[in-house]
Amino acid sequence: MGARTIGARVQRQEDPHLLTGGGQYVDDIHLPGMLHAVFVRSPHPHAAIRSFDASAALALDGVHAVFTLDDFPKRISAERMPVPVPTGALSNSAPPYCLAKGEVCYVGHAIAVVVAEDRYIAEDAAAAVMIDLEPLGVVNDPRRALDKNAPKAHLGDESNLASSFNLIFGDADAAFRDAPHVFREEFWQHRGCGNALECRGVVARPDSVDGRLTVWSATQTPHVSRRMLAELLQRDAETIRVIANDVGGGFGPKAIFYGEEAIVAATAVKLSRPVKWIEDRREHFLTASQERDQFWSMEIAVEKDGKIRGVRSTLLHDTGAFVPFGIILPYIAGATVPGPYVLPAYEF
Repeated sequence: MGARTIGARVQRQEDPHLLTGGGQYVDDIHLPGMLHAVFVRSPHPHAAIRSFDASAALALDGVHAVFTLDDFPKRISAERMPVPVPTGALSNSAPPYCLAKGEVCYVGHAIAVVVAEDRYIAEDAAAAVMIDLEPLGVVNDPRRALDKNAPKAHLGDESNLASSFNLIFGDADAAFRDAPHVFREEFWQHRGCGNALECRGVVARPDSVDGRLTVWSATQTPHVSRRMLAELLQRDAETIRVIANDVGGGFGPKAIFYGEEAIVAATAVKLSRPVKWIEDRREHFLTASQERDQFWSMEIAVEKDGKIRGVRSTLLHDTGAFVPFGIILPYIAGATVPGPYVLPAYEF
């Protein structure tokens, strides 16, 4: 056991390969006959989709297809995406569809996918798609979103509350009863946005000979991607291979499976051609999952010498228009508050 680990110098293995330009990312993949996808996205934070006209886009040379949700098989067109980490604490899970269905719920919400010979043509075609959107009420402050009469995140919802849960150990009431000192504070934790050098990207290639589907993805979770693709495409997971090459940064947003990944794969299968989609920086800021605003009310009870007796807190967490990954972020936030301290009682 004589090896020293703490404080030891660890020789990095990957640096020379990456620093000399040997890395291969999703956008470095070029396949024969490959088409390029661009998503048509909403300019509104909330709106009803009244009509959709892709005739001008389809008339452009080099455009192969324009697909909306209804153009895909039933598992994609009629059902919402599965929640990767389900929990009974979700009273209103509201996972998204792979593309917008009837309404858009945030700026950048993908409505359709355009497929063309190259990215430039696909961008022009996406701009030519005509969509009639009727703006609906919006609310961007989660404190006001809980008001009974606040605009709802989705048509037909009765409430904007997705989940309510508690984390408790010890007797917090007893800890605060007759405590020598009680301190109270409120905190606002602003949202954070993972901003990797490489944005999201997917290349999907169907094989007409053996029926396999190969997907290259800038993902942190290739096994999750394969499981989700198998469910959404209604095929055996053994017929899907997901490859995560060098990934230019992840930071959490690339741990989530997105509707665009399923749509690119389904489009490739539908057209029997390889299809590539590379997210641009604006799309990343608008549509990649982010850590959201948190509003905390906290109080701590301590002895005269400062020894902690107990902590009580409430958290209001803004999960955005959907709950793409269960309640992981607010759960982790609540679970890590005690930190390294000896804490006899905690109520969250």
